[in-house]
Amino acid sequence: YEPELFPGLIYRMMQPKIVLLIFVSGKVVLTGAKVRREIHEAFERIYPILKGFRK
Repeated sequence: YEPELFPGLIYRMMQPKIVLLIFVSGKVVLTGAKVRREIHEAFERIYPILKGFRK
């Protein structure tokens, strides 16, 4: 995470193979999914981690 270069965290998930861009504002962008189910699976896996950092 280098906020001077890019204001978000780039998280590469291995299973499913999806890249998440996580911003300080709380916005999350998921890319690389082949089917909608992969998006749901990735978000279900990352949400508990993100929830722990809520302000």
